[in-house]
Amino acid sequence: MKIKLTDEDKKKLFEDVRQFLADEFEKDVSEITKDTNIIDDLGGDSILFLEMIEELKEKYKIDLEVRTIGQYMLKNPIYTVGETLNTMFEIIEKGDELLKEIDSEEGEI
Repeated sequence: MKIKLTDEDKKKLFEDVRQFLADEFEKDVSEITKDTNIIDDLGGDSILFLEMIEELKEKYKIDLEVRTIGQYMLKNPIYTVGETLNTMFEIIEKGDELLKEIDSEEGEI
């Protein structure tokens, strides 16, 4: 099921991601910008993104398995909060289409 995020939805998601990271790393939310590097600046790792997805799945109606999201991340690594947001937008907006893209890319190898 495809969902089209509005600018307001994207702003809300940005705030949710910032709040998640602020809580996780005991930082003030104002310290977290789109340029913040989750690994270098905050000390996070790739598992953190999957934990964030799990927390936001219901709120944003994400109906993909963590395995699928992990496969997507292998092909599209994320480091900054901005890259995290772009990936979240893709996951939310494309939904099942994302799985088809991953499968077709694997077929090209």
